[in-house]
Amino acid sequence: MNIRLSHIISQNTPSYGNKDRIFIRDNSSILKGETANTVCWIFSNNHIGTHIDSPFHFCQDGKKTFEIPLEEYFYKNVVTVEILCSEAKLINISDFENLPPINKDVELLLIRTGFENYRNDDKYWNDNPGLAPELADYFRTEYPELRCVGFDFISLTSWKFRPQGRESHRQFLCPGGDKKSILVIEDMALNEAYHAFEWVIVAPLFVEDGNGGAVTVLAKKRES
Repeated sequence: MNIRLSHIISQNTPSYGNKDRIFIRDNSSILKGETANTVCWIFSNNHIGTHIDSPFHFCQDGKKTFEIPLEEYFYKNVVTVEILCSEAKLINISDFENLPPINKDVELLLIRTGFENYRNDDKYWNDNPGLAPELADYFRTEYPELRCVGFDFISLTSWKFRPQGRESHRQFLCPGGDKKSILVIEDMALNEAYHAFEWVIVAPLFVEDGNGGAVTVLAKKRES
């Protein structure tokens, strides 16, 4: 069975800091006697809805979304962990050390906190958890095959811990030296991600100067 791990784009899509919107307007309508249905989509920010952050988002010489090799968007070793959270905090190394062992070959790590359940409330953007900066190097050391982290809250940056969130983005996306980038998928739909997956495919929009943007995330459940 295949499932979708990304939210549907709508005019009710929440945004980081409640600052941006998606506007959907009819261009033409069959119901109005026109030939076809066409729609105008306006994103006031490309980092809204289920979306990926590419290195160019936080470093000028980082790779843009379309410059990342296509195979980097395909994952076979996928692990979902549960770290329940109902308030603003920085998820840190100790949270992961308290979990059951994670497959060392993990390529995509999905973090389900349950915060998705607040997606229709102001709490979702105002009190969201984030990932601590030191997690980036911890992941690189413990899980050398890890290429991407996704989660069910609005941003890697907690609205209540913005300085640390900016540093987290730099540490994950463009750490410098010979350290590899770890891509980030924000605002995922993970309520159904409670089983093992055969594979996950992340399909981004490839846009000129893309520093990230909307993605569709598809997964196949592993047969029991």
